[in-house]
Amino acid sequence: QLSRRAGETHWVEERGGWLGEGDNRRLIGVIRSIESQKLRDAHLSWLAENDELTGVMNRAQMRVRLDQAIAGLSKADLSGAYLLVGIDDVGGINADFGFDVADEVIVECSRRLVAQLRDDDLVGRVAGTKFGVFLGDADSERVREVCVALLNAIRERVIETQKGSVAASISVGAVEAPRDADCAHVAMARAEAALDQAKRLGRSSWSSFSEKTDVMTMRRRNTHMSDVILTALNERRVRLAFQPIVADLDEPPKKFECLIRMRAEDGREVPAPEFIPAAERLGLVHLLDRRVLELAMNTLAACPNVKLNVNVSMETVKDPVWAEGYISAMRANTQLARRITVELTETQVIDAIDASIEFVAEIKKLGASFGIDDFGAGYTSFRNLKALDIDILKIDGSFVTGVSSSRENQLFVRTLLDLARNFGMKTVAEWVDNQADAMLLKGLGVDFLQGFLIGKPETNPAWLPDGAPDVSQRTPSRAAG
Repeated sequence: QLSRRAGETHWVEERGGWLGEGDNRRLIGVIRSIESQKLRDAHLSWLAENDELTGVMNRAQMRVRLDQAIAGLSKADLSGAYLLVGIDDVGGINADFGFDVADEVIVECSRRLVAQLRDDDLVGRVAGTKFGVFLGDADSERVREVCVALLNAIRERVIETQKGSVAASISVGAVEAPRDADCAHVAMARAEAALDQAKRLGRSSWSSFSEKTDVMTMRRRNTHMSDVILTALNERRVRLAFQPIVADLDEPPKKFECLIRMRAEDGREVPAPEFIPAAERLGLVHLLDRRVLELAMNTLAACPNVKLNVNVSMETVKDPVWAEGYISAMRANTQLARRITVELTETQVIDAIDASIEFVAEIKKLGASFGIDDFGAGYTSFRNLKALDIDILKIDGSFVTGVSSSRENQLFVRTLLDLARNFGMKTVAEWVDNQADAMLLKGLGVDFLQGFLIGKPETNPAWLPDGAPDVSQRTPSRAAG
């Protein structure tokens, strides 16, 4: 390290040696700056423990620190608490304003949460829209005071964003430690149950964990969601939203990804994250997979110039009976199947590679294409990539958002593009939401773009014929999604 006059340091690498003998002996060397390398290494080291968007701890580091903190409480015979803070209705913010504004809301919520805590409290981003907070040496009264303070910090002042003011709120689930949670795993699970209870009370609420709440919450949630999903299927309120995928920004889209939506009994549109996890847990996701395929086939029949991407769950792929039923539905009309690309996420494929290979081989016999979604989030081997015979590789959106200003993401995207070309795959960049990212991605050689810049998912797109039979339950009186 070299020190500058201002007290700053600069990293350099020096190499040298002696040449010659006697009076002709000389010292020759090279000094080069390695400041950028050191900064990059430091950034990567920081990312291993911190969330890039908000700067607070990431989930992995929060779990480690939470385990240590709870152990410390037990040893000192003290009480504390773990709070799970969930931002309410971020899906609605995404739909109304876009991902950039949702990120601004998440960052500002993080700042306000930190401002309400003591220096020795811990805070981390443990999920996309959730923060974990640990309160050390806190009795029940302080837990209540902090929960109320956090709720007020978010709801009492709107959040100013680049697209205007956004009114946000949070819900909080609390669990006392070590009384009700003797380790991080238990604390996180029980705080999740308490957060579920808080959300049932309405926006901007908080709830504290109890053993009774935990069991009853799970039973009530399962029973309710099972009824909701099955009723929606029977009443044909499960429908599709179509998001365009284009090769060029100025071309009219002819390819779309089918995203599942559910219309609630009150007419509200329910986004997938609110019911898909429950469907997977309750063994109902097979029914949703088949319904999506049915709607997609109906759409293709009504729109001969359109191609569609559909997502299928690993539960369907792994189950021989349901997998065969899915394939048979495609086999019933191979002319339509040729215009379908079936997508599985990379992490799903890794978890059941043999079943995935067999399933993909069968759908490709029918002329359908196969795409890997969220690529880059897992660790697929070269051997498996070859065996899967992938047509489309969809680059995980976390590496696409802000790529024009991130050298690390640009390097990663270039690497994936080289990989795709060598395997003869086409590429899709997801989450493209601004012109700069789109232009850079096309310059790098990405084949297709998808994201809010191209178009938001719509349940009633203009290209869908009014007379299309049972496509997405068109309701002319309702606005497009």
